[in-house]
Amino acid sequence: DDSSFKNDLTLRKFVLNSTSALKSKLCNATIDDNCQYENSVTLDDTINCTATECDADTLRVVQVNDGIHYEFVRPPCVEQVFYANAKKVIYKERWADSSCANPLLPYASEACCEGQQDTSAERSTDYLYDQERVLYSTAGLRCEAMGMGSCDFNLIEGIDSYKKGYHWTTDSCNIQVKVNDIGQVALVYKPESYEILHPHVRNDNRNFFKVYWDGDYPKNNDDVTIGNSCGNSTCQSLVTGGCLCDTTITETRVFKEMPSSVEEVLSKLTIGAYDTAAYGEGTYAEAITANGVTAYMTISTGAFDTKTVFEVTDEIGRLHRFKNTKERVRIPGAIEYAFRNAPSFMSVLNTEADARDAYYETEAALDHYFHHDNTAPFIAFRLIQRFTTSNPKPRYVKAVATAFRTGSYDGIGSTEYGDLAATIAAVLLHPEARSVNLDADPFKGNLREPLLRMMALMRGMELQQADQWPVVKMNDLDNKIGQMAHSFPTVFSFMLPEYAPGGRPGDATLVGPETMIMDMPKVVGLLNGMFSLVKYGLSRCHGGFGTEWSRCNEGDFSSATAHLSFSRPFDGATTTVEDHAEDVVSELSTLLTSGRLGAENKQLIKEAYIAKLNDTAAVDPAGSALRFAQQLMLTSPEYHTTNIVHKTGSLREQPEPPQASGTPYKAIVYVMFGGGCDSFNMLVPHTCTGEKDMYNDEYFEIRQEIALEKDSLKVLNGTISNQVCETFGVHPRLESVQQLFNDGDLLFFANTGVLTKETDKENYWRDTETQLFAHNFMQMAAQRIDPLKAEDGTGILGRIRDVLTKQGMSVGAFSLDVNSISLIGEPGVTESPMILSNSGVARFNEVPSSADMDDAIASLNGETEAESGVFAEWYSDVLLKSLSHNQLLYETLAEKTTEVLFPTSHLGRQLGMVAKMIDSRNERGTDADVFFLSTGGWDTHSALLANQENLFANVDASFKAFADEMNAKNVWDNVTLIETSDFARTLTQNGGLGSDHAWGGNYIMMGGSVKGGQIVGTYPDAIKDGSPLNIGRGRLIPTTSWEAVFLPLAEWVGVGVDEKTLNYICPNRHNFPESHFSGMSRGDLFEPA
Repeated sequence: DDSSFKNDLTLRKFVLNSTSALKSKLCNATIDDNCQYENSVTLDDTINCTATECDADTLRVVQVNDGIHYEFVRPPCVEQVFYANAKKVIYKERWADSSCANPLLPYASEACCEGQQDTSAERSTDYLYDQERVLYSTAGLRCEAMGMGSCDFNLIEGIDSYKKGYHWTTDSCNIQVKVNDIGQVALVYKPESYEILHPHVRNDNRNFFKVYWDGDYPKNNDDVTIGNSCGNSTCQSLVTGGCLCDTTITETRVFKEMPSSVEEVLSKLTIGAYDTAAYGEGTYAEAITANGVTAYMTISTGAFDTKTVFEVTDEIGRLHRFKNTKERVRIPGAIEYAFRNAPSFMSVLNTEADARDAYYETEAALDHYFHHDNTAPFIAFRLIQRFTTSNPKPRYVKAVATAFRTGSYDGIGSTEYGDLAATIAAVLLHPEARSVNLDADPFKGNLREPLLRMMALMRGMELQQADQWPVVKMNDLDNKIGQMAHSFPTVFSFMLPEYAPGGRPGDATLVGPETMIMDMPKVVGLLNGMFSLVKYGLSRCHGGFGTEWSRCNEGDFSSATAHLSFSRPFDGATTTVEDHAEDVVSELSTLLTSGRLGAENKQLIKEAYIAKLNDTAAVDPAGSALRFAQQLMLTSPEYHTTNIVHKTGSLREQPEPPQASGTPYKAIVYVMFGGGCDSFNMLVPHTCTGEKDMYNDEYFEIRQEIALEKDSLKVLNGTISNQVCETFGVHPRLESVQQLFNDGDLLFFANTGVLTKETDKENYWRDTETQLFAHNFMQMAAQRIDPLKAEDGTGILGRIRDVLTKQGMSVGAFSLDVNSISLIGEPGVTESPMILSNSGVARFNEVPSSADMDDAIASLNGETEAESGVFAEWYSDVLLKSLSHNQLLYETLAEKTTEVLFPTSHLGRQLGMVAKMIDSRNERGTDADVFFLSTGGWDTHSALLANQENLFANVDASFKAFADEMNAKNVWDNVTLIETSDFARTLTQNGGLGSDHAWGGNYIMMGGSVKGGQIVGTYPDAIKDGSPLNIGRGRLIPTTSWEAVFLPLAEWVGVGVDEKTLNYICPNRHNFPESHFSGMSRGDLFEPA
C-alpha cells in the first residue's frame, strides 16, 4: 500500500467485531481475559464469519484492538493464466493504465456511474476498507445499491489518489496469445478501449513461456521452413515474427466414474483443489473411497462432474487434491490447436504480484525438484561417491535411494521422505560399504579427497594447538591441495562426479572425481604441507599449511601454531627395537590407512624406522624415527586411496625425459572465458552502408540499456567485405585487441558455437545433442568437440596431441590451475596432461629427513599386480611421474624470466607461466605444446556493462603482454591463442541489467601466423526477436561450428590431413556439408608455413 497510509487519520480500516470468532482467535486470551498476541497465527479450522466479515470477498489487514493489526497471508494458490469472460480494469484513471482481470477473483474495486455515458465514477460509500478488492459481481451489486451501475470511467471522484487501485469496468477484454516459431506463447491483452497497456501484456510482449500443445500449433510461414499460415489464417501473421491468436477456454470432465488407481489420478489430473472442508456445510457429500482414491461429489449433483474433488496419497506420502477437470486453451476457428491452460503463482496485475507469491513459486519449484523421481538416485550416487566408492553397483545405489524415499534403513530413520539419517545409514551400512571381501575388488573404492587426507593426518596424529592459537588457521589450501571448506572454485564444487581419469581406472571406464584435482602442483603441495606439519608443526616452513613462520628446525614445535602430539617413546629396558618398531608402524597403519597397509610397504617403513631409531647421533632418535615413518606412510597408496595394494616387488620404470624430433615448434594456447562471455558486446556492428543500419536497427534496438554507445567503440581498420557491415568495433577496453586486429595478427570468429549439425529455429531442439544453456555441458562441448561422443572421454587438444605423438612428435600438455577434458586423449597414447600453478613450480621435499627418501618413496609406490586396486595404481603412477616432472620443471623454470611485465590478474599470471613454459621448450625436449587456461567472472546476470569494463580490461592487458613477450622471444609466429566460452549471452537484458545464458557468440584467435584483420564466419544480419536465428530473448543459433574452427588449427599445428586423422580430430565433421567449411581452411586462416 501507499506510504501515505501510515499517517492518514481518515484511513478506513477493517475492524473486527467484538463478537468475532476471528478476533477471539487472534486475541488468544488468558484466563483473565487478557490478549496474548502472537507474531503469527495459523488458522487450522474454518471459522464462522460475523457481521461485515461475511460481506468481504477477501481480507488484507484487520484491526483487532487499538494499535493491534494482523495481515492476512493467504496460503499458496495458483490461478489459470487464461480465463473466460475477462473484464477490463483501470488503474486509478483511464490515462494511467488498463488491464484485464478475471471477474471470478477479487482483484479490483467498484466504480459506479449514473449512466453508461457518465465518465466520472464514485466508490460505494459502503466499501469495507481502503484498497479493498472485490469480485466483479460484488462491484455490480454495490453500484446497484447506490442506484447506479458499473461503467467504463475516466476518473473516480471523492477519494484520494493513493487510496485508488484497479477498478472494474463494464468493458470486456480479449485475451490473446502470441505464438513463436517453437510453440512458446506470450500473453496479449486487448481491452475494448484503453489508453495505456503495460509492456508485459502488449502486442510486443517478449515474455514467452512454454505450454503443452495437444499436437501442432500455428506457425508463421516467415519463421519456419514449413509453416501453416498461422493456422490457415485463423491467427494473424505478425511482421515481427510469430502468430497472434484469439483464445477460448474449454473445461471438460475427466472421470465419469471412480478412477481405477492412484496412478491414473496422478497421470490425468493437473488442476489442484481446496480441501472440501473449506466450503460451507451442504456443499460436498460424504467421501467415498475405492482403489486408494477418495472422491467428494457435490450434494447438488451427486455425480462425477467438474466440481468433484479427488484426494490421493502418492508413494512417498504426499497428499494431493485435484479437481475432476481439464482446461484447454483453444484457437477459435481451428480447435485442433489447443494447449493445457497454464498455472501461475504471480498475478499479471501489478498490484497483486508480490514477494509472497514469488516465495511460494520458488518453494513449489524446489518442492518439485526435491520430490522428482531422479532426486533420490541422484543424491544416493553422489553421497556414495563422497563416503565410500566412486563407482557403486546399481543395487547399492538402489538401496540408498530407497532409504531416501522411504525414510528408513534397517530400522533407522523417521519413515519420512528425504530422511538423511536413513540415507546415510544406507550409505555406510550397506554390504558394499562394509564387506571385507568386497574390499579386495580392484574396481571398488576411491582416491580420498585431499582435504580429508589432510584432516585424517591431523586427527589420527592428534593435532594440538598452541596456547596462544586456540583456532587452527591454514593458508591457501585451495591452491596448494585443490580443496578448502567453503572455497569452491565454481558452482560445480571442486570436482565433477562424472570425471574419468586416464590409466587403469580410465581403461576400465570408471569415474574418479577426486582424480580431477590431483596433478603435479597439488601432489607436491599436499605432500610438502603434510611433511611440514610432521617436521615443524603448523607453519609456513617449506610449503607448510600454516599462516605463520616458525624456526623450521625439524622436531622443534615451540614457535608453531599447532603440532602433531602423537608420540611413541622408546624404552630399551622394556622392549626390543624390533618389537617397538612393529608396534609403532602397526599403529600408524591402523590410524592412517585403516589397516590397509600391505605387508611389503609395512616392512619397508619398519626398516626405515629402525634405521632412524638406531641413529645415535640424533637428539631424539624415537621422535626422528616416528616423523620419518609418518612421512613415508603419507606417500603410500594405501593412505591416499581406499584400495588394497598387491605389489610385484619391482620398481616402476623412471619416466624418460622427452626428446624433441626436430620438427619446428608450435604451441596452441586455449583460453576459456568461464561463465559465458557476452561477446556481442565484444564485437559490435559499426558502419553499414547497405539496406540496414545494423547498429541502430538491430543491435541497439534489442540490447537497449546493455548496449555499448557507438561513439565508445574501438573501430577496426579496413573494409570487411564478407559481412553485413563494412566496419565493426570492439569494446572500448579492448584497445590492444583492436591493434592486434589492425596489425593482421588477430581475427574474430562470428556467431560460433556447439552444433551437432546445421539447424534452424524449428528443428534446433531435435538436431542438437548437447544440453543447451547449461554451463557444465556447454563448456564440456567446447572442450570436447565431439557431440555424438564418438571418441568419448577425450578432448579436442588431447586428440590433436594423440595424432602428433603418433606422428613421432614430443608434445606437452599443460593446464593452468585446473584440470580440463580438452587435454585428455585416448588412453595409452600419451601421458596424462600436467596441471601447473600460475605462480610457478614449488620444489618437492626441499629438506628431506633422509638422503635416500626419494628411493623409499619409489619403493612404496612400486609396480602392482593386476588384482591390485586401480585407484591405488593410478595414484602411485601419477605420484612418481609428478615428482619426476616437478624436478625437471623446477630446475628449468627457475632459470626462466619474461621480458615483459605481465598483469597480476589470474589470467595475466597464467599467460606469464605459459610464456615461461614455451621458453623452456628446448630443455623439456618438446616439439609442440597445448595449453588450457580458464578465467572466470563472465556469468554476468547483473550489471553487465560495469562488469565488462573490468573483464575486458584484464583480457586486453593480458593478451597484449603475451603477444609482446612472444615477439620478444621470437616465437610469435609459432604460437596461436584461441579464446572460447561456454556460450554467448542473451541479446535482451534481464531485470538486473545483465544478460542470461544463450548460444552462438563471437570469439578471438591470434598469433603471428594468423591471417588477422578479418571476421570469419557470418555475423548475423538480423538479431532481433523474430529473426531466423533468434530462438527467443536474443539466443542466436550458431552458424559456425567448433569443428570449423579447430580443424584448420589442428592442421596448422601439424596434424596430417588424411580422412582418418581429420575424422579422429573432429568425429562430427561429416554431419556438416562442405559449404559449412567454406572460407575456413588452413590457408584461409593462417599464413603459409
